[in-house]
Amino acid sequence: MALRHLQYCTCIVYSIRMSSAHFAMATHALALLAQSDEGYSSAYIAGSVNTGAPFLRRVLSSLVKAGFIEAQEGRDGGYRLARPADRILLSDVYRATTTERAIPASPAEPSSRCPVGSGMRSAFGALADRVETEVIASLAERTVADIAADAVAHGITGRQHARKEGLASNSP
Repeated sequence: MALRHLQYCTCIVYSIRMSSAHFAMATHALALLAQSDEGYSSAYIAGSVNTGAPFLRRVLSSLVKAGFIEAQEGRDGGYRLARPADRILLSDVYRATTTERAIPASPAEPSSRCPVGSGMRSAFGALADRVETEVIASLAERTVADIAADAVAHGITGRQHARKEGLASNSP
């Protein structure tokens, strides 16, 4: 019984991690695509994200379905943004790629005979709803163009420019 419960919990945690990983990978892919009007192949995007192209294509398909990117098939195929990066809100990307709330409920069923356990689902649910609302509101203030600019500023090109200008610390 305990092993079955542990396996169930492990599956739930894996599902939650995969859901948030999809959002992170989708955001990365969109930020990369914002760098080119022509777009990139799934292999090129997968190299930047550092994941396998077959897995990434599943993430990209959710972005195509949501209308954020266009797919071009064939030998010279690939993906490109369907609209300008400054018109794609991160909250919309989050909704399109995330199946779980930011903080999901416990997979364990609390004891109805416990004063804490009997009210925990309701109390935690209210907290989780509030956090989810705040996460979405925060993401609604940022676009793919914003995160792309931040990534470039923090990336190797941005650090090299900052060093040249004498702005960077000793960080790599």
